[in-house]
Amino acid sequence: MLRHLLHDPPPPAPPNVPQLSRLADKPLSTREKLAAHQEEPQCASCHRKIDPIGFGLENFNAAGKLRTEERQYTLNKKGRAVASGTATPIDTSGQFHNGPQFADYEELRNLVAGQEDRFAQGLTEHLIEYALGRPYGFTDETLAEEVTAAAKKNEFAVSEFVQALVLSEAFKAK
Repeated sequence: MLRHLLHDPPPPAPPNVPQLSRLADKPLSTREKLAAHQEEPQCASCHRKIDPIGFGLENFNAAGKLRTEERQYTLNKKGRAVASGTATPIDTSGQFHNGPQFADYEELRNLVAGQEDRFAQGLTEHLIEYALGRPYGFTDETLAEEVTAAAKKNEFAVSEFVQALVLSEAFKAK
């Protein structure tokens, strides 16, 4: 979300990130596991920034299905994950690092939507990468400004981003 929606990517993970094997046999919620992960100094600086946003999305499973409870798993003696008999309600509250708080997914969505200029910049850069088939670079800044300005005239409609990019000289010369 930080990288693609808010144009604020986290730094890359440091080398030799320790595993939290001491917690493998404990039935902890995702929030509890992440809090334990932040106890590691080399992990805390990034996770303070990325974890809270993820809490706002915890009501969705990996397939995007809405859920209200989280099941905890532990490893049995054979190393296989086994569900504990209990489920806990999911706490979707969080706070942007050095920013506003949110209580749930809807508030998180509204906060992200309220940052349309950052969102537009990130979307534009990723569209340029995709359309031109190469990484975005400093030489693309003028193109990004033109595409974003064109899209802003029509309230950032996605079709405006695409149309402005397709009509650009950079795309035509590709």
